[in-house]
Amino acid sequence: MKILLCYPPVSEEYNPIRDSGLAPHLSTLCIASHLESLHDDLDFLLLDGHHLSLEEICGKIRTFSPDILGCSVDFTNYNNAVRLCEYSRKISPEIWNVLGSNHATNMADRILRNRRCIDFVSTFDGEPSWEDLVLIRKGKLPREKGRNLAWYDPDTRRVIHTRKELMDLEEMRGVDYPLIDMEPYFAMQEKVLGKGFRMMQFTSQRGCANKPLCVFCGRYTDGIRFRDPEVYAKEIAYWTEKYDLTEVWDRSDSFIQSRRWLMDFCHAMEKHTHRFREGRTTFKTYARADQLLKEDVIDCLKGLNFRMVFIGYEAGDDRILKNIGKHSNLEVYLKATENVFSAGLDIDASFIVGLPGENRQSMDNHVAFARQLVEMGLDKIRVNRLLVLPGTPLYRKVMETFPELNDRDIIPQDLLQHKLFLTDLYDLNEFGGDVEAFKEAQRACADAMTGTVLAHGGGAEGYGYGKGRNILRGKQLQSRNRED
Repeated sequence: MKILLCYPPVSEEYNPIRDSGLAPHLSTLCIASHLESLHDDLDFLLLDGHHLSLEEICGKIRTFSPDILGCSVDFTNYNNAVRLCEYSRKISPEIWNVLGSNHATNMADRILRNRRCIDFVSTFDGEPSWEDLVLIRKGKLPREKGRNLAWYDPDTRRVIHTRKELMDLEEMRGVDYPLIDMEPYFAMQEKVLGKGFRMMQFTSQRGCANKPLCVFCGRYTDGIRFRDPEVYAKEIAYWTEKYDLTEVWDRSDSFIQSRRWLMDFCHAMEKHTHRFREGRTTFKTYARADQLLKEDVIDCLKGLNFRMVFIGYEAGDDRILKNIGKHSNLEVYLKATENVFSAGLDIDASFIVGLPGENRQSMDNHVAFARQLVEMGLDKIRVNRLLVLPGTPLYRKVMETFPELNDRDIIPQDLLQHKLFLTDLYDLNEFGGDVEAFKEAQRACADAMTGTVLAHGGGAEGYGYGKGRNILRGKQLQSRNRED
């Protein structure tokens, strides 16, 4: 059986972020690695739309002729995923077209009602659904018995959902990197990040400790699950040695959700490799600010030779933080920032402008907070526009306020954002009731925040402030000792 797994190219109306294409798409690699461990009669082809055009991927579909085509989708590439499925249906009605990801999970009913070219949506964790899809395709399992699957039944005109099952990460197989050719990625990394830079991505956890999730977060709710720290350490050590990596990037939502797990992982890493302690390989990951307050946590990060911690500050205003369910405040942010910088680590700071309750005062506060962080040592910032993602309270608010949008599976972000700003989550009186004036104030705020960092020789990027504005500008710091 032939399986083609693909991250479709980003659609023309959206900009790829700077990190796009620096590493293989992790979810498709995880699914292929899982299936490979269960079957010896599967032939895989993994394609990355950051490196291949839509036309090139269509050519691969035609020549490879898969039994199942799987696309990992988000709001930036969903349009192109539909085009790929329409193409595969045209050249061979026998190909099963499957979409998966948080976006597909949250939009499953709308997708399946509107797109007859899509046979299944893989919901929630992809490993159980793809494990069963293979058996269903082989005729060894009725589709009704599958897990984490949805499809449209034309007889009843209903979308059928099978039972939900979240994967036990203690049983998760590590990624099998030989399934793809890493050389194009290493070449791109050297071009973007500097000569000799070699990085791979891994995942140690799934889920988020923030309950409920922040109002802008589009992931499905799945609690928090951890891989065995010993098994994960062995995986990191193996690939780091094999590919002579200079950096490991853990792509979990937040790496420090359990201090005990972190300590166990640090001890395990010391057993399996000395590359991090010796300074030959650095670490990068995501972390919540409130998880960076303990001295032993910071010591662990130093022991793992962390280069950078990605912190989603989101806002420089306590009222806005409360509105979005962040469960943190500026006092915590400042203490965490001090802890990280005192340890000699860098911070990649992320903010969002346009969050519920935003006004001129909160925007002034964001700029003032960014200046405060720069004074503490911040040299990397990304300021993003607010994205209205399916599955979030913000998206539901738009659908409740504008029910005429409810049945659509494709809604441009510009339209969703515009509609959101017209809901009762916002008071635009300061802006004359004009959404465009409000958006212009956001752009000015983002420019002021990024300009603060750039003026001190740092770098800035962000999503959504015009073509080319999401590309890093200013000094590009790759490590504490590396020069550009």
